[in-house]
Amino acid sequence: MRSKTHLNCTAGLLGLILVASAGAQNVSSEVQQALAEPFVVVNGQAQPTAYAEVLFRERMTKGAASSPALRDAVRDELIDQALIEQAAKSEGLDRHPLVQAQMSLASRAALARLWQQKFLSEHPLTDAALQAEYKLQISHLGTEELLLRHIIVADESLAKSLIQRVEQGAALADLAAQYSSDPDSKAQGGLVGWVALNQLVPEVAKVVRQMKAAQLWSQPVSTAQGWHIIYLQERRALVPPELEKIRPQLLEVMAQKAIAQKLQALRQDATVR
Repeated sequence: MRSKTHLNCTAGLLGLILVASAGAQNVSSEVQQALAEPFVVVNGQAQPTAYAEVLFRERMTKGAASSPALRDAVRDELIDQALIEQAAKSEGLDRHPLVQAQMSLASRAALARLWQQKFLSEHPLTDAALQAEYKLQISHLGTEELLLRHIIVADESLAKSLIQRVEQGAALADLAAQYSSDPDSKAQGGLVGWVALNQLVPEVAKVVRQMKAAQLWSQPVSTAQGWHIIYLQERRALVPPELEKIRPQLLEVMAQKAIAQKLQALRQDATVR
């Protein structure tokens, strides 16, 4: 319804490289040499420290603490990856055109993520912009929120039958648990929870605007999700969340907008045939 080389010696180098505005061509020879040093050698194939640094930082961002145990885990992962890569190449998998395409796309996706990180680091979001985005998002919520229950089914006739059963005294919560295709509300007896009116899909919002508290809508409502049986349990004035409570979500929205605007500019300057 809702819309053996010590890994620590290079810790931090990758992050500095990615955000350096001068570009990769100006990376110092010392940094390049440190990252190129073998971290482990598997069947004669050197796994450079740069690989270990990437894996190390990935683990750190997921909450792992820098420690000898983490270093050993990264080493084991690199060994496993190298062995699998070698086995795959020995079987000729790397020569298949579709495999080559998949590898190229994976490389492109990784580069795109790094470019986005660099772009955002060079264009920090200001407090004024955050305040403006907050006001914009709050205005989209409207002034009212609703406590709803619903059942979603694929068949209109079944939806009508369920409405009749509720009108005859059957518990909507029981029917939701049995029939609803919405996994989120199904386990809660059809309870959607409090939701702002303006966050509802248009077909449902149009109906709910006409309903009173403790009312079951007499006809099923069709949306892209299916046929809805709608029960408005309660309505109240909406109290918008404080900015600090939704700051992470706002920053994510703003980052996505900034990337989209930059991509649009790149599209306008591109030659596409």
